[in-house]
Amino acid sequence: MQTNLKPDLLTSAAASQAERILRKCVHCGFCTATCPTYQLLGDELDGPRGRIYQIKRVLEGAPADSETLLHLDRCLTCKSCETTCPSGVNYGELIDLARYHLEQQNLRSLPQRMIRGMLGWLLPKRSRNHLLFRLSSAMRPILPGPLKHQTPRIRALGEFPLAQQNGDKAVLLLEGCVQSTLSPNTNAAAAALLSALGYRVIREQPVSCCGAVNHHLSQGSQTDALITQNLSDWQALDKRENLHAIVSTASGCGVMLKDYPRLLRERGANVDEHQPILDKIRDISELFDAHSLLQRLPEFKARSARVAWHAPCTLNHGQKLASRLFEQLQALGYQLQQPRDAHLCCGSAGTYSLLQPELSNRLLADKKAKLLAADPELIITANVGCEHHLANAIDSPVIHWAELVARDLESGKP
Repeated sequence: MQTNLKPDLLTSAAASQAERILRKCVHCGFCTATCPTYQLLGDELDGPRGRIYQIKRVLEGAPADSETLLHLDRCLTCKSCETTCPSGVNYGELIDLARYHLEQQNLRSLPQRMIRGMLGWLLPKRSRNHLLFRLSSAMRPILPGPLKHQTPRIRALGEFPLAQQNGDKAVLLLEGCVQSTLSPNTNAAAAALLSALGYRVIREQPVSCCGAVNHHLSQGSQTDALITQNLSDWQALDKRENLHAIVSTASGCGVMLKDYPRLLRERGANVDEHQPILDKIRDISELFDAHSLLQRLPEFKARSARVAWHAPCTLNHGQKLASRLFEQLQALGYQLQQPRDAHLCCGSAGTYSLLQPELSNRLLADKKAKLLAADPELIITANVGCEHHLANAIDSPVIHWAELVARDLESGKP
């Protein structure tokens, strides 16, 4: 694609990157076939190719308007289009850059700005979101239908005994700002699983935020502050503990964490200074090894329940790890069912379910029907947002996959 970006934008690293991405696009339209919003709406402007045209137009100097903002807001940033694209267009990066640019144009109404500002203030801070979720969870029975559906239930913490902590490889287990409130079982189970695999687990304290919420709301200063604080804290801990890995259990956080190098470069930071600690960021599925676990726990027995597997977009398209995890769980003995159109988003997508409820609910209804077609006793996933989005619509239990495995660890102990 030929480009002619505004000269004042070309001076920035972000605009230069946007130009490189735009020039990769060959207009083939393969991306529209796997775009959830294009499938729903059938509008070229609500598919990746149409959004790319709109972004190019704005970056070349055309006035931005609320219509352009609307179509970019409707994007889930699921990156399904990136998986399909034969030209390697980094669409997720491009739309992030465009959203940051448009956010400076003062196109939003006051109510929109207030809602987005409140979400960016509440969700990333555990002390704040904990109060919000406890209050909303208590009021859930009396809330009207649509609001009740968007209100997640706080799950009670179970017990997952740790193996003896004598591993020589220390891992920092990130708690997650929202996950630590809504699904404390996930990291308790993850700690037990990592311990069973021979790692020495350090539970994060205090709980931090990866910055994903603020980043996807185009709140640059808040995002930068969180990235800076996290890197500083991890580097200090690494000096004391010689960390083997920094582990995220929420795949949405994992995508954000692995984007730190790009975001640092866009802001003119020295990435080399932070590269040693950045290289240690891992999704928990990257440390999960069925063969190793079976060697350590030869009597391990996977439960025989009918289990449906929902691969979050952030694990599937963002980190490209869904297939590996599926194979590892199968190797452990789990009989997993993948739904039709497994590549399509469930509609959670961070704050998307709150900001675009109509589209989110339509995607949820479709995902629900396809998951339930397998008549599962249990549904597993890898991201807290997907977990609670699905759980609000489905009667079958929906849990993180680490919790499934951790529940069965006792069977393998001598």
